[in-house]
Amino acid sequence: MEVKSFTFNDYQENTYVVATGDKCIIIDPGNYSEEENFLIKSFINERSLKPQYILITHAHIDHVLGIDFLSKEYLIDVYIPSSEKEIYNNIPSYAPIFGMSNYKHNDKVILVEHSNDIFFDEIKISTLFLPGHSPGHLGYFFEKENVCFSGDVLFKNSIGRTDLPGGDFDTLISSIKNTLFRLDDDVIIYPGHGPSTTIRDEINENPFLK
Repeated sequence: MEVKSFTFNDYQENTYVVATGDKCIIIDPGNYSEEENFLIKSFINERSLKPQYILITHAHIDHVLGIDFLSKEYLIDVYIPSSEKEIYNNIPSYAPIFGMSNYKHNDKVILVEHSNDIFFDEIKISTLFLPGHSPGHLGYFFEKENVCFSGDVLFKNSIGRTDLPGGDFDTLISSIKNTLFRLDDDVIIYPGHGPSTTIRDEINENPFLK
């Protein structure tokens, strides 16, 4: 399995293309500008990859900007945490305030419960319920591959912010310590911002979790 990371939009959000064989999925597409659309499309097309679907960890605007472009470009479904649907639906009302007047909303999404497992080819993806940064936040754990996409819950030597609507500090800490930190130490964390890390490094070195 190959993981390709792109850093997109003004929030420096991590968009991931996860590939196996000639198939791929896209996690948290933050591409917004024409240049960003071109970059991710070029990578997919030059590798002759066939996108299967889009996964969203949470519905903050910087993580969903590319949904409309990619879902229509490749005619693929979009999976969003069910508890994030209201947050997602509110984006068109505030996108211009954040300087994103060209935001295009796509309301054709499939809702995912945190008890659902998802399959990518023959790879099982477990959904981890990780509220705290946002109320319905999910992480996507590839158990056999020792990889977890944590969205904006856990970063390298940091944690997600909790001052946005629906955020809660104690809930976030609980999500990290009682869910993420129960994964194996060598699990690689691919966060929504910044470099990748491991569970071991965050247990030992993250100053917010001592």
